[in-house]
Amino acid sequence: MQNLQDMARMFVALLPPKDVVEPLVGAVQRLRADQPRLAVAVRWAPPESWHITLAFLGEVPATVRPELAQQLAQVASEYPPVPVVIAGGGRFGTRVLFAAVDEPPLAPLARAVARAARNAGVIGLDSRVWRGHLTLATRRSSRPKGRHTGSPPQTGEPDLAPLVDGLAGITARPWTATGFTLMRSGPVAGPPYETTATWPLEG
Repeated sequence: MQNLQDMARMFVALLPPKDVVEPLVGAVQRLRADQPRLAVAVRWAPPESWHITLAFLGEVPATVRPELAQQLAQVASEYPPVPVVIAGGGRFGTRVLFAAVDEPPLAPLARAVARAARNAGVIGLDSRVWRGHLTLATRRSSRPKGRHTGSPPQTGEPDLAPLVDGLAGITARPWTATGFTLMRSGPVAGPPYETTATWPLEG
């Protein structure tokens, strides 16, 4: 059995530059002001933690990480920089509010990253179909988290539809991602995520 101290909750992501998301920051601030009742019903992610997940890996043991790093480095050497467009919004049921990401340019890279993780021996890889998104907020709830669904809200859960409507016209500056980053969840008292390694896209 793995020692819990040897495990780390990890994911691979694209990290948008600060100047890229500045328009999005302003749009979110206006949305929160326009929808104060709903705005306090969800937990908003700080802009400095915003990212686009290419693959969620789950709990990764220390013994797997060296091979994972090698596999990800190989992917980075084979794929070129990719254009990224963040515009509009959406939701995963009543659980997650997000800014939408143009998926076709990023999908091949996301699939390659997931394949590399499987080849490295990662067993906690998220098996759901990849959905390009940048999480803006999650619901404040003690209920167990479920799968991403489009199901209607349950009793007592916030209806995120008005927030999604408010995101319809938002956009960030188009940019080109020149690398991807392996992230891990940070300590309880520290930042939510920590950078483990970054690889430039050189294909």
